[in-house]
Amino acid sequence: MKFPHERFHQTLQLTLPALLLACVPSVSRAQSKPILVQPEIQYQRLDGFGVTIGNGSAKEIMSLPLPERTRLLDLVFGTDGARTSIVRSEISWKGQRLLLTNPLYLRGFIYYFADEEDETAQFNLLREAIKRSEVIWNGCVWSPPPQWKSNPSPAGELLPKHYEDFATYLAAYIEFYKKLRFQDVQVVSLQNAPLSSQANTGCLWRADQFKEFLKIVGKVFKERGLTSRIMLPELGWGELNAFLQPILEDPEAKSLVSHLSAHSLEAESAGRSAARETYKRHNFKLWQTEFALPAGEEFAGIAGGLRLATHMLNDLTQAETQAWVYWTLFQPAGWNGRLGLLDKTGSTFQTSKRFWSFCQFSKFLPRNSVRISATAGPSPLAAFRNPQYNGITVIFLNPSHQPALETLEIRGWNLERLTAYRTSEKEDCATVPLPPESGPKITLTLEPQSITTLVAQIRRLR
Repeated sequence: MKFPHERFHQTLQLTLPALLLACVPSVSRAQSKPILVQPEIQYQRLDGFGVTIGNGSAKEIMSLPLPERTRLLDLVFGTDGARTSIVRSEISWKGQRLLLTNPLYLRGFIYYFADEEDETAQFNLLREAIKRSEVIWNGCVWSPPPQWKSNPSPAGELLPKHYEDFATYLAAYIEFYKKLRFQDVQVVSLQNAPLSSQANTGCLWRADQFKEFLKIVGKVFKERGLTSRIMLPELGWGELNAFLQPILEDPEAKSLVSHLSAHSLEAESAGRSAARETYKRHNFKLWQTEFALPAGEEFAGIAGGLRLATHMLNDLTQAETQAWVYWTLFQPAGWNGRLGLLDKTGSTFQTSKRFWSFCQFSKFLPRNSVRISATAGPSPLAAFRNPQYNGITVIFLNPSHQPALETLEIRGWNLERLTAYRTSEKEDCATVPLPPESGPKITLTLEPQSITTLVAQIRRLR
């Protein structure tokens, strides 16, 4: 909004706190120079925000009573909810090989996946999500069929003599959904956590083994005319580049990769910048595909919401990820050390500050939003331009226990139709209307321990 004279500026300083946050006299941190937003300087284009429905999470959700299940699905995927646009699912290793005489085999199908309970729950959940929004389906391998591994535990490896068997199995999975259930697996991740032997279900891979398997998958997919994009390696920021090196040095293997995937395990990591350089140099996409807050009292309430928002902000600005996916909606059985995005109690569920902090990003950043330049102020932030380029979204974090005063400036443009949304200890993505005046600058006070999302239309000045 524009300040034509000092009296108006003083009036705004008095009215904004009543409408937006705390009163200006209580601000303990001195106001710094304005944060300069430059819509013309652009970085990554977003594919969206998502959740994982593996680890039995889909079955828990779909077993809720119908009213609760509907409420949850509307809340997570609906246009009035979080508008989640990516579903990361677990590719079942329990597919049944069809007999040669089976009518489906005669139609070209090799495996049947409809009888497995978790797999059916995932498909039903995916179908409900697609009813509510446009969703990208990211299927991920937790483990190959155990009979093809060196041993059935997560520490087992896929035996080389079964590389082609498993590549054919993955192709059959994609074809089953495309031709029989009319759903496309747009992105296929070949292994979740290939270096971890601690997961409940998993498979270990060395980078050189993975490179050879990748080439066989590429051959089988090409022979069967499959266009699903291939993603790897589903590792922490610090592990990603070392695992990729043998694959990137092999032109054939490298040509088969479309997406890189990382798990955001570290709050601070030089691996984010290294991953950013790698994906840009080789023209890949980069997604963060699994983050979960650890369980503990220190992550209860808004403290947990702020920790989640900090990870999201770091991944979007430092790694320049194009998608960001949380772990499961509910904490699965046997995973006592991690928190789901929602809290389940019996046959119902409750939202959490984690969920509302996630909404501060997912609800207001549709697919194809573009991150734009915003000079850093005292408060962590990120700015985006919407897909139609006629508006911006700026997300601020204030982890301090004191209010913070920030001024946002966008030179050569007018900010119009300003609205703020805030999650704090007392608010859950609550709408906070702003004064109707337009102009190239706005000053606002961020509540203590809060996430604030500012949405505005922009109009270029002559």
